[in-house]
Amino acid sequence: MSMKVNFSYAFTLNFKEAVRKHAFCLRMLPLSNGVQTLLDWELRINNDVPFSLTKDGFGNDLIFGTIEKFHRNFEAMLTGSVVFHGSYQYKDNENASLYLHPTMLTPFSTMAKEYLETLMLPQSPLSLAKMLNQTIFQNFEYLAGVSTTTCDADALLLRHQGVCQDFSHLLITLLRLNNIPARYVAGFIDGEGESHAWVEAYIDGYWRGFDPTNGIMLEHQPYIKIAHGRDFMDCRLNRGVFIGKSQQNLHVNVTVARDEQ
Repeated sequence: MSMKVNFSYAFTLNFKEAVRKHAFCLRMLPLSNGVQTLLDWELRINNDVPFSLTKDGFGNDLIFGTIEKFHRNFEAMLTGSVVFHGSYQYKDNENASLYLHPTMLTPFSTMAKEYLETLMLPQSPLSLAKMLNQTIFQNFEYLAGVSTTTCDADALLLRHQGVCQDFSHLLITLLRLNNIPARYVAGFIDGEGESHAWVEAYIDGYWRGFDPTNGIMLEHQPYIKIAHGRDFMDCRLNRGVFIGKSQQNLHVNVTVARDEQ
């Protein structure tokens, strides 16, 4: 059973003073994989700035270009549609063992190991992943503003509060410590208003989706995947360098809606 979803993603950077020679690199374009296919899309950057497409080492689409002239705003407006095919489990060509190792944001810390020891873990990898997903959802509080993009999984264990990035990093750490490959996913979901993060775990030969922030194993929900990597640092939606003072404000607005036709 397929489902078509329309999306729009508006991304605005406001600079306090005008900047120039602004080289930008964006991850915004939904991937096509065994779960979803990008049907059509239109991107406008400051109305008419040209851009190019390439892929990073994880197969994520990168949009890049340069704005030479002075500007105080950087606006990227993306609209399009994605069709979902069946349930959220699929195979790809990536070596899953790449996602078994600790990273800066998913360290194999004493704190994480001690936390695992407090849990009664089931034997089957799928049951284990479901249980860890639920445990994080039930025992940690979603609260914006208490963490930054450089916080690791230990920060959530210490504070018991954080956002989707923190919840995902902790689940990834605990899965990897149990020898289950797990990768960080960035994307869009309905109702967030911004981008969202969740986890893919490699179980029984398939990548399966888990959202510890909302306590669900993904099946038919319209979660639009943009990028994946070892942790947040591999999936940053916006990166740029420019000449000028760096004070800036970021505004993001996402809408995702099922096509009712």
